Amino acid sequence: MHTHSPTWDDCQQLLKTLFTTEEHERILTEARKNVPGDKGRLTTLPNLIDECLPLNRPDWDFGNAEAYRIHQYPMSAKARKGIAPHINHLLEAGILKPCHSAWNTPLLPVKKPGGKDYRSVQDLREVNKRVEDIHPTVPNPYTLLSHLPPSHVWYTTLDLKDAFFSIALTPSSQHIFAFECHDCNTGTPGQLTWTRLPQSFKNSPTLFNEALNQDLDSFRQSHTSVTLLQYVDDLLLAAPSEAECRRATRDLLQELGQLGYRANAKKAQICRQTVTYLGYKLKEGTRWLAEAMKETILRLPVPTSAREVREFLGTTGYCRLWILGYAEIVKPLYKATKDKVPWAWGSDQKKAYDELKVAFLRAPALALPDPLKPFTLFVDERRGIAKGVLMQHLGPWKRPVAYLSKKLDPVAAGWPPCLRIIAAVALIVKDADKLTFGQHLKVVTPYAIEGVLKYPPGRWMSNALLTHYQGLLLDAPRIIFAEPTALNPATLLPTPDLRAPLHDCQEIMAEVTQVRLDLQDTILPNSELVWYTDGSSFIIDGVRKAGAAVVDKGGHIIWSASLSLGTSAQKAELIVLVEALERAEGRRVTVYTDSRYAFGTVHVNGAIYRESGFVTAEGKALCNLPEVRRLLMAVQMLRALAVVHIPGHQSAWTPEAEGNQRVDEAAKAAAVASSALALTQPTPDLPHLPPRPDYTPEDLRWIQNHHCPEPDQQGWHQDTEGRLILPAQLGLFLLSNLHQATHLGKKKLLTILESARLRFPRQAAQIQEIIDQCVGCQAMRPSRKGPQHTDHDPNVAPSYLASLKALQGVQHEIWSLVHSLCEIKDAPNPEHGIVPGDWHRALGPSLSRVPSQPAGEDAS
Repeated sequence: MHTHSPTWDDCQQLLKTLFTTEEHERILTEARKNVPGDKGRLTTLPNLIDECLPLNRPDWDFGNAEAYRIHQYPMSAKARKGIAPHINHLLEAGILKPCHSAWNTPLLPVKKPGGKDYRSVQDLREVNKRVEDIHPTVPNPYTLLSHLPPSHVWYTTLDLKDAFFSIALTPSSQHIFAFECHDCNTGTPGQLTWTRLPQSFKNSPTLFNEALNQDLDSFRQSHTSVTLLQYVDDLLLAAPSEAECRRATRDLLQELGQLGYRANAKKAQICRQTVTYLGYKLKEGTRWLAEAMKETILRLPVPTSAREVREFLGTTGYCRLWILGYAEIVKPLYKATKDKVPWAWGSDQKKAYDELKVAFLRAPALALPDPLKPFTLFVDERRGIAKGVLMQHLGPWKRPVAYLSKKLDPVAAGWPPCLRIIAAVALIVKDADKLTFGQHLKVVTPYAIEGVLKYPPGRWMSNALLTHYQGLLLDAPRIIFAEPTALNPATLLPTPDLRAPLHDCQEIMAEVTQVRLDLQDTILPNSELVWYTDGSSFIIDGVRKAGAAVVDKGGHIIWSASLSLGTSAQKAELIVLVEALERAEGRRVTVYTDSRYAFGTVHVNGAIYRESGFVTAEGKALCNLPEVRRLLMAVQMLRALAVVHIPGHQSAWTPEAEGNQRVDEAAKAAAVASSALALTQPTPDLPHLPPRPDYTPEDLRWIQNHHCPEPDQQGWHQDTEGRLILPAQLGLFLLSNLHQATHLGKKKLLTILESARLRFPRQAAQIQEIIDQCVGCQAMRPSRKGPQHTDHDPNVAPSYLASLKALQGVQHEIWSLVHSLCEIKDAPNPEHGIVPGDWHRALGPSLSRVPSQPAGEDAS
């Protein structure tokens, strides 16, 4: 009788008692070499070996895992009767067996197309969620046919019937695939489970592909003159002659029969020069889309949701090698795949949808890549889309092998054309390498990018990215660059007119890498003004204070100001530089700054920001965006300009160092002076925005109507001026709390929102509603109906009393803050029992409260 189920720890303790450590390791190593696989032969599959003899404690086991049960969905008598023959056949074959399991998943009857028969499909989604993923090793159909030599023009295709049922399922795993089934004769319910690999199991394709690949290894070694491609259960055999194809096909069928596999006779294509494989038609070393594949795409209905658009793109993307500029055509469709914005099917999407279907109708035949010949790659870039055609020569003709296209990332899309083409070539070469087998590749573009890569502009890309491009593209002699040639946009092939003007890349980049052509980084000769600028930001008593100043070479302060609390040093440097340039409008000026950030923004990054649309690589708005925009405009206001960088805090005594020291002292003095001008409070830790916004449908409609750009990766929208758009409820919550603490008016609250670069739907109306509903604000407003006296005091109106009460409430809220910040000694205490409207009697210098009296009695 079993009284205990041994655990992993029990087994390990028993092994330590029976064997030494060396004996245990030797036994385990030998045992792992002799794990039986399918059909009783030894296996080398790590997942099967680890299942039988794990080296480490299993994460969980089926015996202790929490079972998941879903009741069988209701099924009509007709459907139950329709799947009964199929179930009985599987029971007789031993593929199904009765069981008792805590697991249960529903069975779905699916009617076969064109007939009255049914087939059963098991819903294993919940089981798939709970089973560990294994690394998929199924071949990529995108590159699978690239392994087919063009000289092999006789083909045989085989489709294995019920392929997954050829792989036995280990008994310890069978019970998690149980399902409920009713006996058609008695109606008695019961449970059945699989003894072979289920078809709906997520790891079945990978497990079967590995097993079949291992089984066919001996055939490949004995038939080296033919090529055998395998995609799960679809086999393609190619041979150079009909005789070899027939002989190899016969041997392959015999091998499969001995291994227990069965081929579908109806789908087999034996020894033909034209066959269909994976939706592609093969003939004489070329491939093109099969008519069935084209018909499937053309019959797809117009999408009515974001999900249907994604399904359409997934179907068409399988055949993108045949479409020139596929990424450019489908660009509008990707905008309709986002769930966070209201779904819309506009004219741009309709045009792209129709254009893509027409492109499939005109899809050309593509040559199979020949690994013995070099390749030629024509690449161009247009509107942020990289496009390329991979070709090989057949005598005097060029034959296309593949059409490639990719979208550039936001940063690369904002580069000058001479650098965008480098990013485009890198993307297309990566894709082409999957088809070229490391063969020589000749790259043809309209730009001389080899020279740009050898003498790169350091302003536009990081060292890591530049090294990546150089390592990938300057790979002589495998990759060589042809002379720049004008390409026809319709075909990406060289145009017959070789006299087309070609530009100088270095000259073009020199123009676009500066915010103005005559900008200098050394002192201007005959400068009318020589100014020093500095912004200072530091923390005193937990409060970040900031100031800025502009000083001339004589030490006179041209401008200084304290900046708002919390201003960063970088922002302060931009503000003071903008102020200096705007004050020197129309003059010849030299401006010194010790800020690398401000200097880099003017000389290096400003042009990059402008070209990239003032967004980062993640599509987010730049930090200090208003100041950067203002700086780029201010640079254009001067007749001549030099922004010169000077190291800060120098020990050497030079006129430049002296001027920088003076402006540094002036900026710090301006920052400290801010505390004497206004009562300030240490900036509290501001609450963070939620990770993702919770926009309502009304919010999204408002965003769409205001033509706002696409959201960032977290789903936050910004308007065309870079202001963050809050959900209406969040904006209302923010303003309600802000008004409750400050009782500011409408204009001031709108100014605060603008300073914080925030916006939300109906913000002006919401602010007005908040103010109208505020009791204190309404009480402080002067009455438009004139004084309304009370019955007991004809000299005091109720509205005036309400105003005094509201003022007293505000006094209670701010008095403790004023007292703590200003350290007022012996300050009067506002805490007392007097309430506006009480009656008091004057007793010398003090007051004493008396009960309220009716009107007409003496009071003061």
